Amino acid sequence: MKDMIDWLTTPPLSDGSDNQQAGPNQFVPAHLAQAPAISILVCNFDGPAGHEVGQRMQKDMASESGILIQHFAKRLKSGGKGTLVERLVAAAETGRKWLAGSSADVLIWGEVSPDDGFITLRLLCAQADGDSQPGSVGLGDTLRLPGNYDVAMAGLVHAAVLAAVGPRKSNPQRQELMDLLSEPADNLSALIETPPSTLDPSCFSSVMTAIGNILASMWRLNEDPARLDMAVKAYQASLKQSYDKDNPVNWALTQNHLASTLLAKSKQDRDPVPLRAAVEAYRGAAAALGSHLHVNDWALAQSHMGDALVKLANFENGAQCLKEASEAYQQALKVFTRQTMPGPWSELMNQLGIALMNLGEIVTSNRILEQSASCFRQSLDVRRREITPHLWAQTANNLGAVTFAIYKENENSSALHEAAACFKGASEVYGQLGRRDKALVAQRNMERIEEIQKGEAG
Repeated sequence: MKDMIDWLTTPPLSDGSDNQQAGPNQFVPAHLAQAPAISILVCNFDGPAGHEVGQRMQKDMASESGILIQHFAKRLKSGGKGTLVERLVAAAETGRKWLAGSSADVLIWGEVSPDDGFITLRLLCAQADGDSQPGSVGLGDTLRLPGNYDVAMAGLVHAAVLAAVGPRKSNPQRQELMDLLSEPADNLSALIETPPSTLDPSCFSSVMTAIGNILASMWRLNEDPARLDMAVKAYQASLKQSYDKDNPVNWALTQNHLASTLLAKSKQDRDPVPLRAAVEAYRGAAAALGSHLHVNDWALAQSHMGDALVKLANFENGAQCLKEASEAYQQALKVFTRQTMPGPWSELMNQLGIALMNLGEIVTSNRILEQSASCFRQSLDVRRREITPHLWAQTANNLGAVTFAIYKENENSSALHEAAACFKGASEVYGQLGRRDKALVAQRNMERIEEIQKGEAG
């Protein structure tokens, strides 16, 4: 990731319409008598007629209730040197400065193709969201529209913006955005059953993925199971047409969205069937991206597939699922190394440790349990108690569990001593962080070990 761009740096200006002082031109609709549910910043799109595209998107949403829209007559570009990820990260660094300066929730930006006039719309949210959350929109997600998109597609843009922000908000804005999104979500659900026939394949797949994201986000707002089911159908419709071996990123992103939604459905229904489908979606994403072309995204898909396999092991084929999960984590560790990405590396080592611990208990293997303990110890070299106490407590508690399991296998007193120290530290940190339930569990485990130690001493 590049260093933060200096606050004074702005994107290059391409025409006279952009040549003005940096700062949003606020437009406050007269009907906004109270704080808006959402504040939107829209900038000029990069490319031909980019100024007009930005103005149209502002106009389309300016009259909507509960929305404050601001126009920023600058262009945010994703072109230049470096990989696509590096370019998007650099653009996002500048975009977040604009968001902070305008106190907006989301930035609408993108490009207009000089070849065919098609619009690539991107959303950048001010507040972070987990990449594995259903419907969560990230830097790589796009919505491709014809330059002369109609009213229905304008409604899709409106809904996509609300859905991107809604789950990241707290009440009362969260509730307001849910109410604002309810009718558009109903209208878009109808498009899944009767898809638009006038869009070219790339636009169609983009639109169906966006609809899936909207409905998945709506489920996060109101937990209506029907929304989740319709989101799955939308993603599946998109995946039927969108694969392009020369540009597989969008297809892989849709697979990731589908997998996240299937994981949520499995948890909601306590059903392993969606979990199996989620594993295959991540597997498909990894295969499409390849281990050499889109390395980081490939590794992330491997990591997510490992997580899904660990969950699936609780339902069926425990040993096989955990072996596959361990292999997936080890593949991801080839990319997320301790030297280059210590944070993701330590998380992966923790997850690999969990998979090996569960596998060691199933197959009764002290060797695998020792491998698990080694993973946790290495993770703790990065997850330091004084720097990331919560993450340290999680991994220390895991190390306590596996060393206690090792003791039970061979009555290794040093393993028992290590387990006691881990549970003691985890209990202390959880207590300091206000996590009373977790602190109590760790405390009880420590007390159990102390009773064993007293018995051995006696």
